[in-house]
Formats: sequence, structure tokens, C-alpha cells
Amino acid sequence: MTVVYNSGPVNIEQGNSANFTVEFLDSNRALTVPSGGTLTISYTNTSNVATSETITLTESNSFFTGTWSSTSASLGLATWVAVTDDSTDTQATGQIRVLQRQSTL
Repeated sequence: MTVVYNSGPVNIEQGNSANFTVEFLDSNRALTVPSGGTLTISYTNTSNVATSETITLTESNSFFTGTWSSTSASLGLATWVAVTDDSTDTQATGQIRVLQRQSTL
């Protein structure tokens, strides 16, 4: 049985970036370090077209990190899914809520 971590939605302002840090666990919930990982983010862009971006995660010790920029995302929800290169099973999933930038005046 795969245990999937669920997160969100987490709010960010349009034009900002979301930093991800992922730690992968096996079915016994023990830390495992796969050969690699990716994060796929699905959202609607500012041209009102459904878009999907895949980000290759970078390994740092037992953690994998990646960054997604919301610059081209329209306001609304973006859904992300993390998987390892060793499996197509979803390891973690969540949502980001892209909000309108606040005025600095």
C-alpha cells in the first residue's frame, strides 16, 4: 500500500515562486533515496490554456528540491504531483492557490 502525502492549498501571489522540498518514504515509512524525482504542476496559464510543467528535482542528501514560478499562471488553483524516477506511483500531491498580487501603495 502506498501512502500518499496530501498538501494544500497553499497560497502564493501571482509572480512569486514556490519552493519544494521532498523526502521520499517507502511502504514501511522508512526514508528512501530514489535515483531521482520529478514534480509535475498543472495549472491554467494567463492565456487561459491548461498547462502542465515538469520540474526535475535536485538531490541534496536525502532531500529533493525544486522551484516553480507562478509568473505565467492565472489566478486559481495549481495541482502538483511528486513521483520518483523509479516508479510512476504518486508519492505526494497538493495544491497551490495563485492569488492576485497585493498593492504596495
